[in-house]
Amino acid sequence: MAGFERAGLPGCEYIRQTLTNSADMTAAIENFQHENGILLPSLQSALPFLDLHGVGRLEFHSSVMDHLRETVLEKIKTLDEKKLKEILEQSFPFIHVPELQPVVMELMKYLPKVSDECLEHIANDAKLYEDCAIEVKRQIWVKHHHLFGDAVGPLLKQYLDIKYNNLHSTDSNSPSDFFSVSSKVRRQHDIVQSLAKMIGKSLQLYNLVLQFLRTLFLRTKEVHYCTLRSELLMAVHDLEVKDIKDVDPCHKFTWCLDACIREKNIEGKRIRELHGFLEAAKKEEERVIGDIAMILCDPFAIDTIAKSVIKLLQRLANAESLPRTNTEISFLLRLLSLGVGAWDRIEKQAFREQPVNPDLAGKFLPFIMSLMVDSSLRSYHDKVPEDDVEEDLMSDGLRLAQDFMDMLASDKVAFTLAWCYLLNLLKQKDKQSVLQALPWFVSPCQARPLEEIELHQFVTSLMSIQDELATSDFSNAVFDDFLLGLTSQTASIRHTLRILWFIHHKMDSHKVVQILTATQPGSEHPEAIHELHAALVDRIANANPSTPSQDQASSVSSLGSSSSSPLEYIPPASS
Repeated sequence: MAGFERAGLPGCEYIRQTLTNSADMTAAIENFQHENGILLPSLQSALPFLDLHGVGRLEFHSSVMDHLRETVLEKIKTLDEKKLKEILEQSFPFIHVPELQPVVMELMKYLPKVSDECLEHIANDAKLYEDCAIEVKRQIWVKHHHLFGDAVGPLLKQYLDIKYNNLHSTDSNSPSDFFSVSSKVRRQHDIVQSLAKMIGKSLQLYNLVLQFLRTLFLRTKEVHYCTLRSELLMAVHDLEVKDIKDVDPCHKFTWCLDACIREKNIEGKRIRELHGFLEAAKKEEERVIGDIAMILCDPFAIDTIAKSVIKLLQRLANAESLPRTNTEISFLLRLLSLGVGAWDRIEKQAFREQPVNPDLAGKFLPFIMSLMVDSSLRSYHDKVPEDDVEEDLMSDGLRLAQDFMDMLASDKVAFTLAWCYLLNLLKQKDKQSVLQALPWFVSPCQARPLEEIELHQFVTSLMSIQDELATSDFSNAVFDDFLLGLTSQTASIRHTLRILWFIHHKMDSHKVVQILTATQPGSEHPEAIHELHAALVDRIANANPSTPSQDQASSVSSLGSSSSSPLEYIPPASS
Protein backbone atom coordinates (compact mmCIF):
# COMPACT_ATOMS: atom_id res chain seq x y z
CA MET A 1 0.00 0.00 0.00
CA ALA A 2 3.04 2.26 -0.36
CA GLY A 3 2.14 5.56 -1.96
CA PHE A 4 -1.48 5.66 -0.79
CA GLU A 5 -0.85 8.48 1.70
CA ARG A 6 1.02 10.44 -0.98
CA ALA A 7 -2.07 10.20 -3.17
CA GLY A 8 -4.33 11.40 -0.31
CA LEU A 9 -5.82 7.96 0.32
CA PRO A 10 -5.84 5.94 3.54
CA GLY A 11 -2.90 3.58 3.60
CA CYS A 12 -0.83 1.55 6.03
CA GLU A 13 -0.30 4.38 8.49
CA TYR A 14 -3.99 5.25 8.52
CA ILE A 15 -4.99 1.63 9.24
CA ARG A 16 -2.37 1.37 11.99
CA GLN A 17 -3.61 4.52 13.71
CA THR A 18 -7.26 3.51 13.34
CA LEU A 19 -6.77 0.06 14.84
CA THR A 20 -4.59 1.46 17.62
CA ASN A 21 -7.08 4.12 18.68
CA SER A 22 -10.33 2.23 18.04
CA ALA A 23 -12.27 0.66 20.90
CA ASP A 24 -14.11 -1.68 18.55
CA MET A 25 -11.76 -3.16 15.96
CA THR A 26 -14.50 -5.10 14.18
CA ALA A 27 -16.50 -1.95 13.62
CA ALA A 28 -13.38 -0.09 12.48
CA ILE A 29 -12.58 -2.78 9.91
CA GLU A 30 -16.16 -2.88 8.64
CA ASN A 31 -16.18 0.91 8.38
CA PHE A 32 -12.91 0.87 6.40
CA GLN A 33 -14.29 -1.80 4.05
CA HIS A 34 -17.44 0.23 3.50
CA GLU A 35 -15.60 3.47 2.78
CA ASN A 36 -12.91 1.96 0.55
CA GLY A 37 -14.67 -0.93 -1.15
CA ILE A 38 -16.06 -0.92 -4.64
CA LEU A 39 -18.68 1.83 -4.73
CA LEU A 40 -21.39 -0.12 -6.51
CA PRO A 41 -24.72 -0.35 -4.62
CA SER A 42 -25.84 -3.52 -6.38
CA LEU A 43 -22.67 -5.25 -5.28
CA GLN A 44 -23.67 -5.30 -1.61
CA SER A 45 -26.35 -7.93 -2.20
CA ALA A 46 -23.97 -10.04 -4.30
CA LEU A 47 -21.16 -10.26 -1.75
CA PRO A 48 -23.07 -12.57 0.68
CA PHE A 49 -23.82 -14.83 -2.28
CA LEU A 50 -20.07 -15.03 -3.05
CA ASP A 51 -19.48 -15.80 0.63
CA LEU A 52 -21.80 -18.78 0.38
CA HIS A 53 -19.68 -20.13 -2.49
CA GLY A 54 -16.47 -19.77 -0.54
CA VAL A 55 -15.11 -16.86 -2.59
CA GLY A 56 -13.08 -14.73 -0.22
CA ARG A 57 -13.20 -10.95 -0.38
CA LEU A 58 -9.48 -10.77 -1.19
CA GLU A 59 -9.88 -13.19 -4.08
CA PHE A 60 -12.87 -11.25 -5.38
CA HIS A 61 -11.21 -7.85 -5.16
CA SER A 62 -7.98 -9.21 -6.69
CA SER A 63 -9.99 -10.59 -9.62
CA VAL A 64 -11.71 -7.23 -10.11
CA MET A 65 -8.31 -5.51 -9.88
CA ASP A 66 -6.82 -7.79 -12.53
CA HIS A 67 -9.73 -7.22 -14.89
CA LEU A 68 -9.67 -3.45 -14.44
CA ARG A 69 -5.89 -3.36 -14.90
CA GLU A 70 -6.08 -5.19 -18.23
CA THR A 71 -8.89 -2.91 -19.36
CA VAL A 72 -6.93 0.21 -18.43
CA LEU A 73 -3.78 -1.10 -20.13
CA GLU A 74 -5.70 -1.52 -23.38
CA LYS A 75 -7.36 1.88 -23.02
CA ILE A 76 -4.02 3.64 -22.49
CA LYS A 77 -3.01 2.87 -26.08
CA THR A 78 -5.87 5.02 -27.39
CA LEU A 79 -5.47 8.10 -25.15
CA ASP A 80 -3.95 11.40 -26.25
CA GLU A 81 -0.88 12.91 -24.61
CA LYS A 82 -2.83 15.34 -22.41
CA LYS A 83 -5.01 12.61 -20.92
CA LEU A 84 -1.99 10.35 -20.37
CA LYS A 85 -0.26 13.09 -18.41
CA GLU A 86 -3.33 13.62 -16.21
CA ILE A 87 -3.65 9.92 -15.39
CA LEU A 88 0.10 9.58 -14.77
CA GLU A 89 0.03 12.46 -12.31
CA GLN A 90 -2.76 10.75 -10.38
CA SER A 91 -1.35 7.23 -10.55
CA PHE A 92 2.41 7.73 -10.17
CA PRO A 93 2.25 7.64 -6.33
CA PHE A 94 1.15 4.00 -6.70
CA ILE A 95 4.20 2.95 -8.72
CA HIS A 96 5.47 0.82 -5.84
CA VAL A 97 2.16 -1.06 -5.57
CA PRO A 98 2.78 -4.31 -7.51
CA GLU A 99 -0.82 -4.52 -8.74
CA LEU A 100 -0.78 -0.95 -10.10
CA GLN A 101 2.83 -0.64 -11.22
CA PRO A 102 2.16 -2.07 -14.73
CA VAL A 103 -0.38 0.70 -15.35
CA VAL A 104 2.05 3.44 -14.33
CA MET A 105 4.83 1.93 -16.43
CA GLU A 106 2.55 1.65 -19.47
CA LEU A 107 1.46 5.28 -19.11
CA MET A 108 5.09 6.45 -19.22
CA LYS A 109 5.84 4.17 -22.15
CA TYR A 110 3.29 5.99 -24.34
CA LEU A 111 4.22 9.48 -23.17
CA PRO A 112 6.73 11.20 -25.47
CA LYS A 113 7.77 13.45 -22.57
CA VAL A 114 7.61 12.16 -18.98
CA SER A 115 7.99 14.75 -16.22
CA ASP A 116 11.48 15.23 -14.77
CA GLU A 117 10.19 14.36 -11.30
CA CYS A 118 8.99 10.93 -12.44
CA LEU A 119 12.17 10.23 -14.39
CA GLU A 120 14.39 11.16 -11.45
CA HIS A 121 12.38 8.93 -9.13
CA ILE A 122 12.85 5.95 -11.46
CA ALA A 123 16.51 6.71 -12.13
CA ASN A 124 17.22 6.63 -8.40
CA ASP A 125 15.44 3.31 -7.86
CA ALA A 126 17.41 0.38 -9.33
CA LYS A 127 14.41 -1.98 -9.43
CA LEU A 128 12.09 0.52 -11.13
CA TYR A 129 14.84 1.48 -13.58
CA GLU A 130 15.38 -2.17 -14.48
CA ASP A 131 11.65 -2.80 -14.99
CA CYS A 132 10.71 0.32 -16.97
CA ALA A 133 10.25 0.22 -20.75
CA ILE A 134 13.03 1.12 -23.18
CA GLU A 135 11.02 4.21 -24.20
CA VAL A 136 11.28 5.50 -20.61
CA LYS A 137 14.93 4.54 -20.27
CA ARG A 138 15.77 6.62 -23.34
CA GLN A 139 14.39 9.71 -21.61
CA ILE A 140 16.37 8.85 -18.47
CA TRP A 141 19.57 8.25 -20.48
CA VAL A 142 19.35 11.67 -22.09
CA LYS A 143 19.63 13.20 -18.60
CA HIS A 144 21.86 10.55 -16.98
CA HIS A 145 24.69 9.77 -19.38
CA HIS A 146 26.42 7.50 -16.88
CA LEU A 147 23.41 5.17 -16.86
CA PHE A 148 23.50 5.06 -20.64
CA GLY A 149 27.20 4.30 -20.51
CA ASP A 150 26.54 1.48 -18.05
CA ALA A 151 23.97 0.02 -20.47
CA VAL A 152 26.07 0.43 -23.63
CA GLY A 153 29.46 -0.54 -22.18
CA PRO A 154 28.85 -4.31 -21.92
CA LEU A 155 27.55 -4.39 -25.49
CA LEU A 156 30.67 -2.66 -26.81
CA LYS A 157 32.91 -5.09 -24.92
CA GLN A 158 30.91 -8.05 -26.22
CA TYR A 159 31.16 -6.66 -29.77
CA LEU A 160 34.95 -6.46 -29.48
CA ASP A 161 35.15 -9.98 -28.02
CA ILE A 162 33.17 -11.37 -30.95
CA LYS A 163 35.49 -9.69 -33.46
CA TYR A 164 38.57 -11.20 -31.85
CA ASN A 165 36.93 -14.59 -31.53
CA ASN A 166 36.39 -14.49 -35.30
CA LEU A 167 39.99 -13.46 -35.92
CA HIS A 168 41.38 -16.18 -33.64
CA SER A 169 38.97 -18.98 -34.49
CA THR A 170 40.28 -22.53 -34.91
CA ASP A 171 36.86 -24.18 -34.80
CA SER A 172 36.78 -25.58 -38.33
CA ASN A 173 39.16 -27.45 -40.61
CA SER A 174 40.12 -24.27 -42.42
CA PRO A 175 40.43 -20.68 -41.17
CA SER A 176 37.37 -18.51 -41.57
CA ASP A 177 37.75 -15.38 -43.69
CA PHE A 178 37.06 -12.37 -41.49
CA PHE A 179 35.93 -10.38 -44.54
CA SER A 180 33.52 -12.98 -45.89
CA VAL A 181 30.54 -11.73 -43.84
CA SER A 182 28.44 -9.25 -45.81
CA SER A 183 27.77 -5.77 -44.49
CA LYS A 184 24.02 -6.42 -44.35
CA VAL A 185 24.50 -9.50 -42.17
CA ARG A 186 26.95 -7.64 -39.93
CA ARG A 187 24.60 -4.78 -39.17
CA GLN A 188 21.78 -7.18 -38.42
CA HIS A 189 23.82 -8.70 -35.61
CA ASP A 190 22.09 -8.71 -32.23
CA ILE A 191 24.53 -6.22 -30.69
CA VAL A 192 24.17 -3.66 -33.48
CA GLN A 193 20.40 -4.04 -33.45
CA SER A 194 20.33 -3.71 -29.64
CA LEU A 195 22.27 -0.45 -29.86
CA ALA A 196 19.92 0.83 -32.55
CA LYS A 197 16.93 -0.09 -30.37
CA MET A 198 18.43 1.66 -27.35
CA ILE A 199 18.92 4.81 -29.42
CA GLY A 200 15.47 4.72 -31.02
CA LYS A 201 14.85 8.10 -32.66
CA SER A 202 16.92 10.04 -30.14
CA LEU A 203 19.57 12.12 -31.86
CA GLN A 204 21.08 12.88 -28.46
CA LEU A 205 21.60 9.19 -27.66
CA TYR A 206 22.98 8.53 -31.15
CA ASN A 207 25.42 11.37 -30.63
CA LEU A 208 26.34 9.93 -27.26
CA VAL A 209 27.13 6.50 -28.74
CA LEU A 210 29.36 8.20 -31.32
CA GLN A 211 31.16 9.95 -28.46
CA PHE A 212 31.72 6.61 -26.75
CA LEU A 213 33.09 5.08 -29.98
CA ARG A 214 35.41 8.01 -30.67
CA THR A 215 36.71 8.03 -27.12
CA LEU A 216 37.29 4.27 -27.09
CA PHE A 217 39.00 4.44 -30.48
CA LEU A 218 41.33 7.16 -29.20
CA ARG A 219 42.12 5.23 -26.02
CA THR A 220 42.63 1.80 -27.55
CA LYS A 221 43.27 2.31 -31.30
CA GLU A 222 40.83 -0.56 -31.88
CA VAL A 223 39.69 -0.26 -35.49
CA HIS A 224 36.65 -2.44 -34.74
CA TYR A 225 35.04 0.60 -33.13
CA CYS A 226 35.28 2.23 -36.56
CA THR A 227 33.45 -0.76 -38.02
CA LEU A 228 30.70 -0.40 -35.42
CA ARG A 229 30.39 3.31 -36.19
CA SER A 230 29.58 2.45 -39.82
CA GLU A 231 27.36 -0.53 -38.97
CA LEU A 232 25.32 1.50 -36.51
CA LEU A 233 24.68 4.25 -39.04
CA MET A 234 23.64 1.71 -41.66
CA ALA A 235 21.36 -0.02 -39.12
CA VAL A 236 19.71 3.36 -38.55
CA HIS A 237 19.48 3.71 -42.34
CA ASP A 238 17.72 0.33 -42.63
CA LEU A 239 15.26 1.32 -39.90
CA GLU A 240 14.48 4.57 -41.75
CA VAL A 241 15.12 6.74 -38.67
CA LYS A 242 15.01 10.07 -40.49
CA ASP A 243 15.56 12.04 -37.28
CA ILE A 244 19.12 10.68 -37.28
CA LYS A 245 20.18 9.65 -40.77
CA ASP A 246 19.03 12.90 -42.35
CA VAL A 247 21.09 14.87 -39.81
CA ASP A 248 24.31 12.86 -39.77
CA PRO A 249 26.44 14.46 -42.54
CA CYS A 250 28.31 11.15 -42.98
CA HIS A 251 25.16 9.23 -43.93
CA LYS A 252 25.26 9.45 -47.73
CA PHE A 253 29.00 8.84 -47.87
CA THR A 254 28.70 5.80 -45.59
CA TRP A 255 25.72 4.48 -47.55
CA CYS A 256 27.67 4.68 -50.82
CA LEU A 257 30.80 3.16 -49.26
CA ASP A 258 28.69 0.31 -47.87
CA ALA A 259 27.48 -0.43 -51.40
CA CYS A 260 31.11 -0.53 -52.58
CA ILE A 261 32.07 -2.94 -49.79
CA ARG A 262 29.13 -5.12 -50.76
CA GLU A 263 30.28 -5.07 -54.42
CA LYS A 264 33.92 -5.60 -53.29
CA ASN A 265 35.14 -2.92 -55.66
CA ILE A 266 35.26 0.86 -56.08
CA GLU A 267 35.49 2.32 -59.56
CA GLY A 268 33.78 4.51 -62.13
CA LYS A 269 30.37 5.72 -60.98
CA ARG A 270 30.96 4.78 -57.35
CA ILE A 271 34.13 6.87 -57.21
CA ARG A 272 32.28 9.90 -58.56
CA GLU A 273 29.48 9.39 -56.02
CA LEU A 274 31.90 9.04 -53.12
CA HIS A 275 33.76 12.14 -54.25
CA GLY A 276 30.55 14.16 -54.36
CA PHE A 277 29.36 12.95 -50.95
CA LEU A 278 32.79 13.58 -49.40
CA GLU A 279 32.91 17.15 -50.67
CA ALA A 280 29.33 17.79 -49.52
CA ALA A 281 30.12 16.47 -46.04
CA LYS A 282 33.22 18.66 -45.79
CA LYS A 283 31.15 21.74 -46.57
CA GLU A 284 28.93 21.12 -43.52
CA GLU A 285 31.86 21.48 -41.14
CA GLU A 286 35.55 20.71 -41.42
CA ARG A 287 35.49 18.47 -38.32
CA VAL A 288 33.25 16.04 -40.19
CA ILE A 289 36.47 14.82 -41.81
CA GLY A 290 37.31 13.24 -38.45
CA ASP A 291 34.22 11.03 -38.60
CA ILE A 292 34.70 10.34 -42.32
CA ALA A 293 38.24 9.19 -41.53
CA MET A 294 36.94 6.94 -38.77
CA ILE A 295 34.43 5.38 -41.18
CA LEU A 296 37.21 4.83 -43.72
CA CYS A 297 39.36 3.24 -40.97
CA ASP A 298 36.86 0.36 -40.84
CA PRO A 299 38.93 -2.70 -41.88
CA PHE A 300 36.21 -3.68 -44.36
CA ALA A 301 36.57 -0.26 -46.02
CA ILE A 302 40.40 -0.41 -45.98
CA ASP A 303 40.33 -3.88 -47.53
CA THR A 304 37.92 -2.81 -50.29
CA ILE A 305 39.86 0.35 -51.15
CA ALA A 306 43.22 -1.43 -51.24
CA LYS A 307 41.91 -4.24 -53.43
CA SER A 308 40.36 -1.67 -55.78
CA VAL A 309 43.73 0.08 -56.14
CA ILE A 310 45.49 -3.22 -56.94
CA LYS A 311 42.84 -4.02 -59.58
CA LEU A 312 43.29 -0.60 -61.16
CA LEU A 313 47.09 -1.00 -61.16
CA GLN A 314 46.79 -4.30 -63.00
CA ARG A 315 44.55 -2.62 -65.54
CA LEU A 316 47.01 0.28 -65.94
CA ALA A 317 49.90 -2.15 -66.33
CA ASN A 318 48.06 -3.93 -69.13
CA ALA A 319 47.33 -0.59 -70.78
CA GLU A 320 50.94 0.61 -70.27
CA SER A 321 49.70 3.69 -68.41
CA LEU A 322 51.06 5.39 -65.28
CA PRO A 323 49.11 5.79 -62.00
CA ARG A 324 50.07 9.40 -61.33
CA THR A 325 47.83 10.58 -64.18
CA ASN A 326 44.86 8.43 -63.18
CA THR A 327 42.16 10.35 -61.27
CA GLU A 328 40.55 7.20 -59.86
CA ILE A 329 43.85 6.07 -58.34
CA SER A 330 44.37 9.56 -56.90
CA PHE A 331 40.97 9.56 -55.20
CA LEU A 332 41.36 6.05 -53.80
CA LEU A 333 44.76 7.00 -52.38
CA ARG A 334 43.09 10.00 -50.79
CA LEU A 335 40.46 7.76 -49.15
CA LEU A 336 43.10 5.28 -48.00
CA SER A 337 45.20 8.08 -46.54
CA LEU A 338 42.20 9.33 -44.57
CA GLY A 339 41.43 5.83 -43.31
CA VAL A 340 44.87 4.69 -42.15
CA GLY A 341 45.55 8.11 -40.62
CA ALA A 342 42.22 8.36 -38.76
CA TRP A 343 43.60 7.88 -35.25
CA ASP A 344 46.37 10.49 -35.68
CA ARG A 345 43.93 12.93 -37.25
CA ILE A 346 41.38 12.67 -34.41
CA GLU A 347 44.01 12.58 -31.67
CA LYS A 348 45.66 15.76 -32.98
CA GLN A 349 42.33 17.35 -33.93
CA ALA A 350 43.87 17.92 -37.37
CA PHE A 351 40.73 17.92 -39.48
CA ARG A 352 42.10 19.72 -42.50
CA GLU A 353 42.76 17.16 -45.23
CA GLN A 354 46.45 16.92 -46.15
CA PRO A 355 47.77 16.16 -49.67
CA VAL A 356 48.64 12.54 -50.37
CA ASN A 357 52.35 11.70 -50.49
CA PRO A 358 53.24 12.27 -54.18
CA ASP A 359 55.83 9.46 -54.08
CA LEU A 360 52.98 6.95 -53.74
CA ALA A 361 51.73 7.53 -57.26
CA GLY A 362 55.10 8.67 -58.63
CA LYS A 363 57.38 5.88 -57.39
CA PHE A 364 55.74 3.31 -55.15
CA LEU A 365 52.78 2.24 -57.28
CA PRO A 366 54.89 2.05 -60.47
CA PHE A 367 57.18 -0.38 -58.64
CA ILE A 368 54.21 -2.60 -57.74
CA MET A 369 53.19 -2.41 -61.40
CA SER A 370 56.69 -3.53 -62.38
CA LEU A 371 56.28 -6.52 -60.05
CA MET A 372 53.00 -7.31 -61.79
CA VAL A 373 54.75 -7.21 -65.14
CA ASP A 374 57.58 -9.42 -63.83
CA SER A 375 55.00 -11.88 -62.55
CA SER A 376 53.36 -12.01 -65.96
CA LEU A 377 56.71 -12.50 -67.68
CA ARG A 378 57.56 -15.28 -65.27
CA SER A 379 54.43 -17.14 -66.32
CA TYR A 380 55.81 -17.15 -69.88
CA HIS A 381 59.29 -18.33 -68.89
CA ASP A 382 59.18 -21.02 -71.56
CA LYS A 383 58.96 -18.31 -74.20
CA VAL A 384 61.51 -15.95 -72.69
CA PRO A 385 65.14 -16.99 -72.12
CA GLU A 386 65.63 -17.58 -68.40
CA ASP A 387 68.81 -15.54 -68.16
CA ASP A 388 67.11 -12.50 -69.69
CA VAL A 389 64.20 -12.70 -67.25
CA GLU A 390 66.49 -13.05 -64.23
CA GLU A 391 68.59 -10.12 -65.45
CA ASP A 392 65.52 -7.89 -65.76
CA LEU A 393 64.22 -8.91 -62.34
CA MET A 394 67.57 -8.37 -60.66
CA SER A 395 67.97 -5.01 -62.32
CA ASP A 396 64.56 -3.83 -61.07
CA GLY A 397 65.24 -5.22 -57.61
CA LEU A 398 68.61 -3.49 -57.21
CA ARG A 399 67.27 -0.20 -58.46
CA LEU A 400 63.95 0.05 -56.62
CA ALA A 401 63.63 -2.55 -53.85
CA GLN A 402 65.36 -0.43 -51.20
CA ASP A 403 63.08 2.55 -51.88
CA PHE A 404 60.14 0.15 -51.76
CA MET A 405 61.15 -1.18 -48.32
CA ASP A 406 61.81 2.34 -47.02
CA MET A 407 58.27 3.38 -47.93
CA LEU A 408 56.84 0.22 -46.38
CA ALA A 409 58.41 1.24 -43.08
CA SER A 410 57.53 4.92 -43.22
CA ASP A 411 54.18 5.19 -45.00
CA LYS A 412 51.01 3.43 -43.74
CA VAL A 413 49.28 3.76 -47.10
CA ALA A 414 52.24 2.19 -48.88
CA PHE A 415 52.37 -0.73 -46.45
CA THR A 416 48.61 -1.32 -46.73
CA LEU A 417 48.76 -1.49 -50.52
CA ALA A 418 51.89 -3.66 -50.58
CA TRP A 419 50.40 -6.08 -48.05
CA CYS A 420 47.24 -6.29 -50.14
CA TYR A 421 49.37 -7.07 -53.20
CA LEU A 422 51.22 -9.82 -51.29
CA LEU A 423 47.90 -11.39 -50.23
CA ASN A 424 46.74 -11.20 -53.83
CA LEU A 425 49.85 -13.11 -54.95
CA LEU A 426 49.08 -15.81 -52.39
CA LYS A 427 45.50 -16.17 -53.58
CA GLN A 428 46.74 -16.38 -57.17
CA LYS A 429 49.08 -19.19 -56.02
CA ASP A 430 52.01 -17.30 -57.53
CA LYS A 431 54.69 -19.00 -55.44
CA GLN A 432 57.72 -17.47 -57.17
CA SER A 433 56.39 -13.93 -56.84
CA VAL A 434 55.62 -14.51 -53.14
CA LEU A 435 59.16 -15.80 -52.58
CA GLN A 436 60.49 -12.69 -54.29
CA ALA A 437 58.31 -10.19 -52.38
CA LEU A 438 58.10 -11.68 -48.87
CA PRO A 439 61.70 -10.84 -47.79
CA TRP A 440 60.98 -7.16 -48.38
CA PHE A 441 58.41 -7.23 -45.57
CA VAL A 442 60.67 -8.67 -42.87
CA SER A 443 62.38 -5.47 -41.75
CA PRO A 444 59.26 -3.21 -42.00
CA CYS A 445 57.17 -5.76 -40.05
CA GLN A 446 59.80 -5.99 -37.34
CA ALA A 447 59.80 -2.21 -37.03
CA ARG A 448 56.01 -1.90 -37.33
CA PRO A 449 54.15 -4.80 -35.66
CA LEU A 450 51.52 -6.36 -37.87
CA GLU A 451 47.90 -5.85 -36.84
CA GLU A 452 45.69 -8.78 -35.89
CA ILE A 453 43.63 -8.36 -39.05
CA GLU A 454 46.72 -8.28 -41.28
CA LEU A 455 47.98 -11.52 -39.73
CA HIS A 456 44.54 -13.09 -40.01
CA GLN A 457 44.46 -12.23 -43.72
CA PHE A 458 47.92 -13.69 -44.18
CA VAL A 459 46.90 -16.99 -42.56
CA THR A 460 43.68 -17.14 -44.60
CA SER A 461 45.55 -16.41 -47.84
CA LEU A 462 48.21 -19.02 -47.09
CA MET A 463 45.48 -21.64 -47.13
CA SER A 464 45.07 -21.09 -50.87
CA ILE A 465 48.68 -22.21 -51.36
CA GLN A 466 48.97 -24.61 -48.42
CA ASP A 467 50.30 -27.48 -50.52
CA GLU A 468 53.41 -25.42 -51.18
CA LEU A 469 54.09 -25.29 -47.43
CA ALA A 470 55.08 -28.93 -47.68
CA THR A 471 58.10 -27.84 -49.77
CA SER A 472 61.17 -26.76 -47.86
CA ASP A 473 61.88 -23.56 -49.81
CA PHE A 474 58.40 -22.10 -49.34
CA SER A 475 58.06 -23.34 -45.76
CA ASN A 476 61.41 -21.78 -44.83
CA ALA A 477 60.46 -18.49 -46.49
CA VAL A 478 57.12 -18.26 -44.65
CA PHE A 479 58.18 -19.54 -41.23
CA ASP A 480 61.96 -19.25 -40.76
CA ASP A 481 62.52 -16.08 -42.77
CA PHE A 482 59.31 -14.25 -41.88
CA LEU A 483 56.88 -15.36 -39.14
CA LEU A 484 59.48 -16.72 -36.70
CA GLY A 485 61.31 -13.42 -36.99
CA LEU A 486 58.26 -11.73 -35.49
CA THR A 487 57.88 -13.88 -32.37
CA SER A 488 58.51 -10.85 -30.16
CA GLN A 489 54.97 -9.85 -31.17
CA THR A 490 52.20 -11.72 -29.31
CA ALA A 491 49.79 -11.48 -32.23
CA SER A 492 52.38 -13.02 -34.56
CA ILE A 493 52.85 -16.01 -32.23
CA ARG A 494 49.09 -16.57 -32.08
CA HIS A 495 48.63 -16.53 -35.85
CA THR A 496 51.73 -18.64 -36.49
CA LEU A 497 50.13 -21.26 -34.24
CA ARG A 498 46.85 -20.80 -36.12
CA ILE A 499 48.33 -21.54 -39.54
CA LEU A 500 50.14 -24.54 -38.04
CA TRP A 501 46.81 -25.69 -36.60
CA PHE A 502 45.37 -26.00 -40.11
CA ILE A 503 48.35 -27.27 -42.15
CA HIS A 504 50.59 -29.22 -39.75
CA HIS A 505 49.58 -32.53 -41.34
CA LYS A 506 51.09 -31.42 -44.67
CA MET A 507 54.42 -30.40 -43.21
CA ASP A 508 57.53 -32.29 -42.19
CA SER A 509 57.14 -33.40 -38.57
CA HIS A 510 60.59 -32.10 -37.57
CA LYS A 511 59.74 -28.72 -39.06
CA VAL A 512 56.50 -28.64 -37.06
CA VAL A 513 58.39 -29.33 -33.81
CA GLN A 514 60.89 -26.61 -34.69
CA ILE A 515 58.08 -24.09 -35.10
CA LEU A 516 56.35 -25.22 -31.88
CA THR A 517 59.63 -24.73 -30.02
CA ALA A 518 60.20 -21.28 -31.48
CA THR A 519 56.66 -20.18 -30.60
CA GLN A 520 56.70 -21.54 -27.04
CA PRO A 521 54.92 -18.80 -25.04
CA GLY A 522 56.47 -17.36 -21.91
CA SER A 523 55.15 -15.89 -18.69
CA GLU A 524 54.64 -12.54 -20.39
CA HIS A 525 52.11 -13.98 -22.83
CA PRO A 526 48.36 -14.19 -22.11
CA GLU A 527 46.80 -17.44 -20.98
CA ALA A 528 44.99 -17.82 -24.30
CA ILE A 529 48.32 -18.21 -26.12
CA HIS A 530 49.43 -20.92 -23.67
CA GLU A 531 46.13 -22.75 -24.14
CA LEU A 532 46.36 -22.54 -27.95
CA HIS A 533 49.94 -23.85 -27.93
CA ALA A 534 49.04 -26.75 -25.62
CA ALA A 535 45.93 -27.59 -27.66
CA LEU A 536 47.99 -27.57 -30.87
CA VAL A 537 50.55 -29.96 -29.37
CA ASP A 538 47.74 -32.32 -28.37
CA ARG A 539 46.12 -32.00 -31.80
CA ILE A 540 49.36 -32.89 -33.56
CA ALA A 541 50.14 -35.75 -31.19
CA ASN A 542 46.66 -37.23 -31.55
CA ALA A 543 46.71 -36.90 -35.34
CA ASN A 544 50.11 -38.59 -35.67
CA PRO A 545 50.46 -41.03 -32.77
CA SER A 546 53.15 -43.03 -34.51
CA THR A 547 55.32 -40.24 -35.79
CA PRO A 548 58.66 -39.33 -34.19
CA SER A 549 57.31 -35.88 -33.43
CA GLN A 550 54.96 -37.05 -30.69
CA ASP A 551 57.58 -37.24 -27.94
CA GLN A 552 59.19 -34.06 -29.17
CA ALA A 553 55.84 -32.27 -29.31
CA SER A 554 54.99 -33.48 -25.81
CA SER A 555 58.28 -32.18 -24.48
CA VAL A 556 57.61 -28.84 -26.11
CA SER A 557 54.19 -28.74 -24.46
CA SER A 558 55.65 -29.44 -21.03
CA LEU A 559 57.74 -26.29 -21.31
CA GLY A 560 54.61 -24.21 -21.26
CA SER A 561 52.97 -25.57 -18.17
CA SER A 562 54.36 -22.95 -16.15
CA SER A 563 34.92 11.76 -22.39
CA SER A 564 33.69 14.34 -24.10
CA SER A 565 33.62 14.08 -27.85
CA PRO A 566 36.15 16.03 -29.91
CA LEU A 567 33.75 15.82 -32.86
CA GLU A 568 30.44 17.02 -31.46
CA TYR A 569 29.20 18.54 -34.69
CA ILE A 570 25.67 17.09 -34.83
CA PRO A 571 23.26 19.68 -33.41
CA PRO A 572 21.29 18.68 -30.31
CA ALA A 573 17.64 17.73 -30.61
CA SER A 574 15.34 20.70 -30.41
CA SER A 575 13.35 20.90 -27.21
